[in-house]
Amino acid sequence: MWQDVLNISQDCEEYFLNFEEMPGNAESLIACAGISTLRTEYQIGKTGIGEVFQSHNNNRTHVHYLLATHSGGGKIRLEDGEHIIRAGSLVVLPVGTPFLYELLDEHWSMCWFLLHDCRQFQYMHRLPASVFSSDNAQPIYKTMSLLQDINHLTGQHQTQIVAGIIDVLLFQIEQATNKNANLSPQQSKFKALVQSVKKQLHFPWTVALLAQKMHISEPQFYRLCKQETGLSPLKLITQFRLEYACNLLRFTNYNLEQIASSIGYADSLSFAHRFKAFYGLSPGKWRSLEKLDKT
Repeated sequence: MWQDVLNISQDCEEYFLNFEEMPGNAESLIACAGISTLRTEYQIGKTGIGEVFQSHNNNRTHVHYLLATHSGGGKIRLEDGEHIIRAGSLVVLPVGTPFLYELLDEHWSMCWFLLHDCRQFQYMHRLPASVFSSDNAQPIYKTMSLLQDINHLTGQHQTQIVAGIIDVLLFQIEQATNKNANLSPQQSKFKALVQSVKKQLHFPWTVALLAQKMHISEPQFYRLCKQETGLSPLKLITQFRLEYACNLLRFTNYNLEQIASSIGYADSLSFAHRFKAFYGLSPGKWRSLEKLDKT
């Protein structure tokens, strides 16, 4: 019964968001995403064995599917039968789910995500394939539309704005799929603290201060951080800082002193040393190679 199906009318409009061209690390979480306005005919069917994203090989990427409907509607066939998809609804399809969805009304406006089967989305394995009404559907669609609009702008502050919007989008996805439902109070508090750290990378964070904010000992905080992220606290903060530095190197003209200051390093030499140790290239060389890739 299940097979790959792709029937898309020329009346359909689809806009793909390329997160590889945006600041942040969303490309490591979102394999593919877009906004679609569908008309006349639209059918997508998958066997659940993974997606092939590059035509030069047959390697399949395992992904979770998430659809948020803005207006109009469609229908989806799952192993337990057929479900109607209406405005304000979410479709959650964990890795390995076979499905067939298609246009039902005169039009169907929605956004969709193919989420990598990575550490951050491991909890989705526990979710059933389902269609349900959600207060998160419209906000997710609006955030995607905002990203679509602002992605065409330029300017020194675009990097910070787009990175902030992507953080909101990822938070909305986690809220929509109920990631936090099974978190303990301590895990929820740790997650909130991590978000605060990411917003204040210039601050001189220490393990002692982070543990104090969690009201636990330093060894307890170290174990909690390793358990939740796979990294020690200082390595996690370093990763956040250097990932954001890459965004600034790639999308702005800030000099190394400005970048170092914005992410909490005393000077450009300290920043350059840490950057090269992490990426194997100096910041200047990394920036030059990125510009070559764009040409």
